[in-house]
Amino acid sequence: MKRGTVNIGLVGRGVVGSGVLDVFEKNLPVLEAKAGTRLRVSWVASRHRRNLPLIGGERPRYTANWRDVVADPAVDIVVELIGGEEPARTLILSALKSGKHVTTANKAVLATHWQEIFSAAQAARGLVYFEAAVGGGIPVIQGVNEGLAANRIERIYGILNGTTNYILTRMAEEGLKFPAALKAAQAAGFAEADPSADIDGIDAAQKLAILASLATTGWVRVADVHREGLTGLDQWDMNFALRRLGLVPKFLGIADIDGDSVFARVHPTLIPENHPFANVRHEYNAFFVHGDAVGDVMFYGKGAGAWPTASAVVSDIMYLARQVAGGMAGRMPYVTFDAQKKLEMADPSTRSARHYLRFSAQDRPGVLASVTQLLSRHEISIASVHQENGVVAESDVVKKAVPIVIVTHAAPEGAVATALKESRRVRGLARRPVHVRIDSLK
Repeated sequence: MKRGTVNIGLVGRGVVGSGVLDVFEKNLPVLEAKAGTRLRVSWVASRHRRNLPLIGGERPRYTANWRDVVADPAVDIVVELIGGEEPARTLILSALKSGKHVTTANKAVLATHWQEIFSAAQAARGLVYFEAAVGGGIPVIQGVNEGLAANRIERIYGILNGTTNYILTRMAEEGLKFPAALKAAQAAGFAEADPSADIDGIDAAQKLAILASLATTGWVRVADVHREGLTGLDQWDMNFALRRLGLVPKFLGIADIDGDSVFARVHPTLIPENHPFANVRHEYNAFFVHGDAVGDVMFYGKGAGAWPTASAVVSDIMYLARQVAGGMAGRMPYVTFDAQKKLEMADPSTRSARHYLRFSAQDRPGVLASVTQLLSRHEISIASVHQENGVVAESDVVKKAVPIVIVTHAAPEGAVATALKESRRVRGLARRPVHVRIDSLK
């Protein structure tokens, strides 16, 4: 049955929720013209009552209890913007059970409860849209789910986290040390007081899990994503990699997909300085998606912020509103999800990559020979060796060590991990080696 007015209930009035209200207040006539129906923000649920804007000549009703929004039979679309796993999970499931459709910007709840949420959506013939959950204002979800639907997605990789990219940009361009760059990110509003979700790779792993789940029509769990954080990357290594090797550090999420086999990982990576990602700066995000028919497709834009994220949320609302108004919502699922599909997660230790290794050697005979022999025992082939005489990494000044950089040919992850562990027993090495993977991203 066609609807003359689509009623929207907004839950959560933080930075993004306020941005959504601002977009509706500013652009309502344009939104309604594009949606082809009247849009009415009928509810706002928030812990703190503040002045609500006039939208289309009326103010939304206020409540402190999200259940009031879900219980209203007139509400067609529930917008979940409270974040976290609970009560967001319960809210989404309750809304679907009540016959409503949902849009959310919540990557944590989707990545952690993907199977439960989309199984519930199928059972209720409800729709869950989530463009803003990955990449802020970048339309990568629609791109993968709709624009590239004709393709088998074989690889997804990207700069998925604006905070870590901002940190690396400040370190590379201004010579800031990691702690100072992190403080700058916090001062600019790109990092939380507790930045662990960003710098430990949790945020990027959640986003990668969502993209990989979408591409495979199964469920890639966050725990299935191999994850390493950003801490430990030295300013010296960044300068050396660019000056001597033509490589730039980026914090990447990468998923290789071969049928039902998935290898997903998040970690710092050295990439060629002429790759498009090398020029993605500050809080910007970028994604490459490789399809078997289309080849490489790149998405780029601001991955965070009130207005970019609100833009994606409102776009989802408009997609849903068109379907609700036309009486088509829920007849076909938005996400293709097969709960019976069993994905095989590749063992990271068996995968091969090139590696950048910096050993901090005390100035004594035989140390380099010991290191090369150690790598040889594990069948790790050396592509090049670089010893910077008279140039000392800051982390080695106190120990009076000399940096030795070794770049390997492609070598199994497991062999490299074992060799690095054993290197702690090599006499003449002053500290744990620095290890960064190298990827040409081809």
